[in-house]
Amino acid sequence: MSSEQIDVCILGGGFAGLTLARQLRRAQPDLSITVAEHRRFPVADATHKVGESTVEVASHYLANELGLADHLETMQLPKFGLRLFLRGADPIRDDLARYDEIGASRTLPIPTYQLDRGRFENHLAQACSNDGVQLLDGTTVRQVELGDRRHRVTLRDDGSERCLQSRYLIDASGRRAWVRKGEDLSRPARHDNCAIWFRVEGDIELDSFSSDPQWLARCHGQSRRLSTNHFTGPGYWLWLIPLSSNATSVGLVFDPKRLPLKAVRQHADLLQWLAQEHPIIAEVLAQREPLDYHVLENYAVTSAQVFSEQGWMTTGDAGIFSDPLYSPGSDFIALANGYITELITSGTRDPQRVADYQGYFFSFFTSTLSLYRGQYGGFGNRDFMVAKTLWDYAYYWAVLSKLYFSGAYKDLEFMRAQQPTLLRVAALNSGMQKRFREVARAGARIGGEGRFYDHHAVPIFHELKEDLLAGAPTESGAQLARNVATLEAAAVGVRAVLDGHGRGLRAPALDQVDGFASLVPSVAAAG
Repeated sequence: MSSEQIDVCILGGGFAGLTLARQLRRAQPDLSITVAEHRRFPVADATHKVGESTVEVASHYLANELGLADHLETMQLPKFGLRLFLRGADPIRDDLARYDEIGASRTLPIPTYQLDRGRFENHLAQACSNDGVQLLDGTTVRQVELGDRRHRVTLRDDGSERCLQSRYLIDASGRRAWVRKGEDLSRPARHDNCAIWFRVEGDIELDSFSSDPQWLARCHGQSRRLSTNHFTGPGYWLWLIPLSSNATSVGLVFDPKRLPLKAVRQHADLLQWLAQEHPIIAEVLAQREPLDYHVLENYAVTSAQVFSEQGWMTTGDAGIFSDPLYSPGSDFIALANGYITELITSGTRDPQRVADYQGYFFSFFTSTLSLYRGQYGGFGNRDFMVAKTLWDYAYYWAVLSKLYFSGAYKDLEFMRAQQPTLLRVAALNSGMQKRFREVARAGARIGGEGRFYDHHAVPIFHELKEDLLAGAPTESGAQLARNVATLEAAAVGVRAVLDGHGRGLRAPALDQVDGFASLVPSVAAAG
């Protein structure tokens, strides 16, 4: 069989593979790029894929790095942040205002989006084809052979086979993970949680679940429906995400040690369980047939290697995945694709550069995974979730987001120079996550008092997000140092909330938490 010679072969034409193809094409237009995808385009809107919600890194990547801002603004839905609803000991059947609520009263700076994955991937596929990327849809990968300098892929399409030889091979095949599994690179993530997700037709307008005028006025006319809404309890959280195709994504993510999978594996069983936990939501879901239904055990995955000087790399779930909470999956696609694009367009196969990129990528992943391990037991505890979201948001915007927005995460000279600062802040975060795990072990359920914790009222949240858009990359070192000083002050306030919880005190209003009033003006002043 004759072989077609190309520069880049991408296995998988989903989110990860198509975004990489577009990024490579924009960075180096003369590259010959082929994407092999088993589905045929166009796929259905509201396609059966998880990962609709984006946060700041991914939204910046899509809108600015890939030039997709117009599509996001006109064909997808704006996101009204993450929103948590927590009940107390007794289920709430009649009024959503009786839940405690953690979220924003107004949209914070930097737009984020709720993605209809089918609609988004159709747009990307067409854009890539228009740009000269060869898209082989309806194509099955039969064999992958990694080489020292060239790689060989055998494909089947409508009964006939073809062979591609490429200088670079990118595995974006999702859970199929041709390279990770074929090269025996899979490693345990030590986070053995499960997820179930499905879609129903129509919107779920949460603002209609209460007639309380004060509760309705909290969000100043913005619809709670547009948030990534979470209904939580000890060991689990349930999401409701709106899609632009007039469907709603529903998902349950849980620790099977606290909620056995067999109790919710089937749709009817899940509804029966939900009727005991959150009957106000179970009632509306029971009236709508699921459009699809998917169960995934042990969703967290990692790998011994994601990039190679031989010219193969992985992106998306083909490489690593931590947890759906906070929607980090598309962030890690942005990071992996950024590193891959740098390696391919520079033409380098320098083992040290590959190892450095991989090391930083894994350090980001390990830090993110620490947000979830051993903490699901605390998800029904309002005070725990107030403290956790305060810290996790601030850390995300101050460190990973700052490195990404400035482009500094790819600058090895900068990253080496900042190593002491990065190690210091990583140790700080590790200590905070250990404290969260200690509180989460109790599995307390606290909430249902109608209290509101407003993320929009936190001054440093505004300042950290505005800081992402300000400053030249050459100033990123000073900005990062200032952000770390801010986190060190904020950690004191978060610990105080957790200590107060241990003494039976309610979490205070968010603008009253020490360390969150304003950015530390300078590192010297912070000291």
